[in-house]
Amino acid sequence: MADAEAQRLENLRRLLLSSIPLLTQPTPLPPSLQPTTSAAVMAHLADMDSFNRLMVFASHSQSAESERARPEQGGQRITEEWLRSLKPRDCQWRFRMTADELFELAEALDIPEVFQTSSRYSFSRIEALCLLCARFRSAGEMYTLSMLYDRSQSSISECINELVEFLDERWEHLGCDEDNLLHPRELKNYAAAVHARGAPLTSIFGFIDCTIRRICHPTWFQRQAYNGHKKFHSLKFQAVMLPNGIIGHLYGPFEGRRNDNYLLTESGLLERLAQFAHQEDVDDDTPIEDRYFQLFGDPAYGVGPHIMSPFSRAGQRTPEEAEWNAQMSAVRIEVEHGFGIVANLWPFLNAGWKMQLYSSPVGRYYRVGVLLANCLNCMRPNQVAQYFDCLPPELEDYLHN
Repeated sequence: MADAEAQRLENLRRLLLSSIPLLTQPTPLPPSLQPTTSAAVMAHLADMDSFNRLMVFASHSQSAESERARPEQGGQRITEEWLRSLKPRDCQWRFRMTADELFELAEALDIPEVFQTSSRYSFSRIEALCLLCARFRSAGEMYTLSMLYDRSQSSISECINELVEFLDERWEHLGCDEDNLLHPRELKNYAAAVHARGAPLTSIFGFIDCTIRRICHPTWFQRQAYNGHKKFHSLKFQAVMLPNGIIGHLYGPFEGRRNDNYLLTESGLLERLAQFAHQEDVDDDTPIEDRYFQLFGDPAYGVGPHIMSPFSRAGQRTPEEAEWNAQMSAVRIEVEHGFGIVANLWPFLNAGWKMQLYSSPVGRYYRVGVLLANCLNCMRPNQVAQYFDCLPPELEDYLHN
């Protein structure tokens, strides 16, 4: 006990000795409040009016920093009654669809009647879909939507991002729909439509290509996201365009540095086609080009049982090869038209300066943009479907479980 008491007293003595400088020498004032500095400032501001002007300027500077410029929330809250009161052309300008199309699509997409975000903002089904369409149709500031539709910027942002995540997860199976869009009976119709437009082959049912979507300079993994061909950071998607105007297969996103063959291998698309893309009434003696349904792509994809590409060997083409390439190129251009339809319908997807990889679901944006473009094509056939004279499915048939 005596040893413990002696140790306690020794610790107390050391503590008091270490505290002496703090007790005898208080902590100095900041430079701006020291007497020499204060005297110099007062001498410089001998004129009281100058001092008052300085204080007013300081107070205005503080208020400007605390409140940045932004518009007032206002406009009209989106409701069923208000939507139906809009003229069709006005509604299409705002949301790319008429009121009837919006109501039909909101129900078909299986959006909950009350869509509630993680911060407990509540939106009706139609309001959430309209805000998503209004955001996708413009690359402008989101504050514009706050001014138009009487919702705060934060609530609109959260609603859009969480609805995008919901739709992408709910309809993910449509990314390669072999039970409906890519069923063998449908592939036969697609191949007939492509052949009727001048393709020399009777087995081509769709066109494969990749699209590069620009993004902001990412914080991490910059080299992986950089596309050396386009010279910017990007994400990459693989898509198959069908002659009915539907993007029937969408795979991605992947890093912008990846080439087309890498995405084709990773997607496993050719392996899946080998399971179901067979023509009817064929046997082992039937030539390969007549045994399977095939995709058509650019020369980088090569040639295989389920994929074809133009003649691309070194040297001059024969007249027959050049004619064959020209005929196939005339129909293959429609895959580029399909990408263009999505980009023109939803300009927000082209706003690479807004695609912040680690702040927003950037990859999901494009996937949902394609989903909405496909749905709109089911209600109003686009130029690809009209070119091939191949009608898309009904909306209910496309959005199947």
